[in-house]
Amino acid sequence: MSLRDALQPHHPNNARRTRGGHPTGWEPGVRFEENQRRVVTTGPLEGSESEQDWVKIASDMGLEVPEGYTVRLVEAKFDPVAWTRETTDQKLATTKAVWRYRFVIEPSPEMVSVSDAVEVLNTLKRTSRKKTKASGAGALIVNLNDTQIGKDTGGGTEATLERLDNYFSMAQQKVKEAKKHTDELVILLGGDLVEGCFIYPNQVFEIDLDRRQQLRITQAVVLDMLDRLAPEYDRVRVLAVPGNHGEHRINGRRVNRHDNDDQVVAESVAVAAGRDSALSHVSFTIAYDEPYLTADIRGHILGLTHGSVYGKGFTGSPAQKAYGWFKNQAAGRQPIGDASILVGNHYHHEVVVNYGSLLFVQNPAMDGGSPFFAEQFGNEAAPGMATWVMTDQSRFTGYDILREH
Repeated sequence: MSLRDALQPHHPNNARRTRGGHPTGWEPGVRFEENQRRVVTTGPLEGSESEQDWVKIASDMGLEVPEGYTVRLVEAKFDPVAWTRETTDQKLATTKAVWRYRFVIEPSPEMVSVSDAVEVLNTLKRTSRKKTKASGAGALIVNLNDTQIGKDTGGGTEATLERLDNYFSMAQQKVKEAKKHTDELVILLGGDLVEGCFIYPNQVFEIDLDRRQQLRITQAVVLDMLDRLAPEYDRVRVLAVPGNHGEHRINGRRVNRHDNDDQVVAESVAVAAGRDSALSHVSFTIAYDEPYLTADIRGHILGLTHGSVYGKGFTGSPAQKAYGWFKNQAAGRQPIGDASILVGNHYHHEVVVNYGSLLFVQNPAMDGGSPFFAEQFGNEAAPGMATWVMTDQSRFTGYDILREH
């Protein structure tokens, strides 16, 4: 797969309850499932069907496209009775049909740099270790979520990195124990890996890293985790969904559904891992603009979402909110409605509720704490890293929260 192909937007192929033939999600290398987006336009473009045509239209409007950038048409509207004029003379204005275009000028795929991620991977301190063969028939699940790199609470980024280093060391020990009865590792990237800079008013005064620093360090965190855990298994897959803190926002409003820094991190890590012989066996399934992913793990459909998607519009506890959202998705026959285990985060504390056909699992955060939550509810949620095992016989066993205290 070329770098251009790897960076093209594709939707994941979510696993459904229907058995037989659907992918299990483990193929070596970087993989973005083929399921193209649907684009709706209001009419034909009258010959303007290529980038060269769009560049000319933009040029005719007085916009020069810099070298290394590309023009992407995002909207075309046809107005059959527009009030317009061909000259500056107002008296010559007439009613006629016109096309109105909206473009995005963005870096071409060749300019998208993944060198930072590759450089980070190359500078990681690697220690040779005796590898024992994984046995058994189960999948070890390790959940990484709500690290919110860049948040200055609880000692800031420095304290968060120290905490994550401890979690990863404990996870290495967990792997050593789990390899006796598992033969696969599944890493869930559950969103809010970065803190963001403009998610709420005055956030810029409560961060210790700018956006570029947040992205670079978060890439290093995920690569470090993979470097410590992934070589221990021959079968490794990573599932990545976006969080609300990763959203690109202007004036507090989300720009679109897919411009999310959590996914930028996942994509950069995927490309870097694909270039490394020790990690090239890791497969990645990364949500594009969907708020969730589903995957078949040992015959059970696991649904992964950050949790912000049901944060508003539903009442009750986080588990009740999640279940209300899930029932609507199931009624609408959406892929997530087939899940037998739904994994969410967002609310920064662990909750496990068995609804029978659905098991809801909410995992703790890994950041430095949330003063706002404490001010509102009077208590704080202890950070931790969640792990559990899935087997043919059980969708959820051995749930463990790795904690420093």
